Amino acid sequence: MDATTPNDPRARLPAHAVPESIGQATVKVCLHKDCLVRGGEDVYHNLKEGLSKEEALVLPVTECFSFCKEGPNIAINDNIVRGVKPFLAVERVRQELRDPSCKADGLGSRSISDLDNVLDEIVP
Repeated sequence: MDATTPNDPRARLPAHAVPESIGQATVKVCLHKDCLVRGGEDVYHNLKEGLSKEEALVLPVTECFSFCKEGPNIAINDNIVRGVKPFLAVERVRQELRDPSCKADGLGSRSISDLDNVLDEIVP
């Protein structure tokens, strides 16, 4: 079953090229000291050069994502992806955009007080 309509811009794309949603992703690349020495700057440059503006806005950030030993790390739409190899960075982002992994580690998911409230509701 085809989910596109004649006015949908995806209708003009081959079936294998139709993304789940059309829109620009945000990719944040950790350039904190630990990710930097593990290749974070190379990851950043490869993503800036390899991804189109339609695919993603690539931003450098110096705030640590808290997974330093597994770096370099990036956040795709605030979902943290650890251990990104510079030479695989572009394909890794495209893979995540096609088939997002579970948002187990995310930036700004919920505050601690929100999580406490949820636990208060479910734990007697």
